[in-house]
Amino acid sequence: MKTTKYYDSSFKRQVVLEVLNGSITKEEARRRYNIGGKSTVLEWMRSYAGLKRKEAGTDPLPILRNMENDIDKAELKEKIEKLEAKLEYAELKGRAYQIMVAFAKEKYNLDLEKKPGAKQSKNSKRRGQQ
Repeated sequence: MKTTKYYDSSFKRQVVLEVLNGSITKEEARRRYNIGGKSTVLEWMRSYAGLKRKEAGTDPLPILRNMENDIDKAELKEKIEKLEAKLEYAELKGRAYQIMVAFAKEKYNLDLEKKPGAKQSKNSKRRGQQ
């Protein structure tokens, strides 16, 4: 009985990129990663090139040459989105601290803001040396 293996899309993309970079051939990829079927890697390449099975005679390499750039762009966009979310969180956190300091000053008459040019007390210097 023949079993069908299913491969993760990131794995397929990695194999296709290795073949495109010329580090390995399709046959070497098939042997190295134990990929079943002689034309599986070629089918993946056609799939990533956007070719249908009817276009089996079409060479996917010219279309795939830009694939690496597209993947890099997608990864960079994802990284930018994550960094923008972190920045938004940091800005909200900073605003929350500002509100907390203003509240402490207004409600409890505590001045929590650091004064410019403030000097360290002599007692705290001695504690640091011990």
